[in-house]
Amino acid sequence: MIIALNDNQEYVKAANAIKNQQFVCPGCKEKVILKSGDIKQKHFAHYAKSTCETFSENETTQHLAGKLQLAIYLQHFGDIKIEAVIPEINQRPDLLMQRGHRQIAIEYQCSPISQKKLDQRNAGYKSQNIHVIWILGNDYYVKNMTQTTILKFLMQGNLTFYLPNVEKFIHRTNFKKYDFERVSYIEKYSHQLFETVTVDDKLQINIQKQIYKLQNLLIQKRIDEKIVRYLYQRQRLLLNAPLWIHQGWHFGLSIPNWHWRMLSLLLIEYIGVGNVVHQDAFLTKLENYVLGDKEFKKQQSMSLLKELVQQKYIVQKEQYVLVKHVPLWYESIQEKLGKVRK
Repeated sequence: MIIALNDNQEYVKAANAIKNQQFVCPGCKEKVILKSGDIKQKHFAHYAKSTCETFSENETTQHLAGKLQLAIYLQHFGDIKIEAVIPEINQRPDLLMQRGHRQIAIEYQCSPISQKKLDQRNAGYKSQNIHVIWILGNDYYVKNMTQTTILKFLMQGNLTFYLPNVEKFIHRTNFKKYDFERVSYIEKYSHQLFETVTVDDKLQINIQKQIYKLQNLLIQKRIDEKIVRYLYQRQRLLLNAPLWIHQGWHFGLSIPNWHWRMLSLLLIEYIGVGNVVHQDAFLTKLENYVLGDKEFKKQQSMSLLKELVQQKYIVQKEQYVLVKHVPLWYESIQEKLGKVRK
C-alpha cells in the first residue's frame, strides 16, 4: 500500500511518511506499519491476521495508484473517504467527498463499463442527491475513443483523464467531427481537476475534399439509397446540393454531418417559405439523429438551428421558426466547385 491516513486524518504517501508516526489503512481503518528497505520502495503494510478487503478485489496497480493519488489531491477540497459504502443504493464510489452539506462521488474508471451499468450508477447517485465526477484512466487515454464512448463520460463538454505515472490531469474539450475525419478536440495537461480550457471555434474544413469524398461514396454506392432516390424523384443530384451541407462539424451524430444538414434543408423546404412551425417540433426532427442524453441532443440541435438562422434560411420568433427562404441548388458539380475555388 503506497498511501495511508496519519493522526490528522490526512492521506500521506509512503515516500513522504515519517517512521515514528502512526498510520491507519484508508479502507478498514486498522493500524498499518511503514516499511522500507534497500530493494523494495517504502510502503505501508497491514499487521498479521488483518482481514482488510478494501484493496484486494483484483484491483489493478493503475487504478489503485490513481485512486489514492486523487484522494491526496482532493483532501484539500473536503473530507475524503475511499471506497465508502452508500447503503441506501448499495454503491461504493472510489472516492466520496463531503464538502459542506454537499456530497460528491468520484469514480476513477480504468476498465470498460457498459452504458447500462454506468446509467444505473449515475441514477443511484442522483437519487441520493450526490453529484458524480467520472475521471478516466490511462487505458482510455491511449485509445482512439469512439463518439459513443466519449459521450458516456462527457460532462459539460469536457472529458477528464488522470495519469498516475505523471500525476497529471488531461482535459479534452471542444469536440468536433468533420466528415471523413477522426474526432478532433483541444487537449490540456494540468495539475488541477477543475480547469478552464480555452475553446477555439475556428472551422478548418477543406470543402473541396469533402465534395470529392462524397462523390467517391456515391460511385461506390455507399450512400443511403433512400435519400438518393428522394432527391432523384425531385430531379436533383446530391452533389449539386448547397455548399453549406459540407461545412458540418457537429460531434455525436448517428449519421454524417452532410446528411444531417441535408435533412435540415429538406425539412425547411417541406415547411415552405412563409410558413411557421413550433421550435420544439423542428428540434425534435434534428434530435432524432443525435446520440447522447437529452441535454446533449438539444444542445447540438440548437447549435444547428443557430447556423440556419445565420444563413438566413429561417427566422426565430419566440418559440417559433419562420422559413424565410430555401437555399438554391447548383446546376452542376462543375459550377459548385467553381464557387469553392474562387
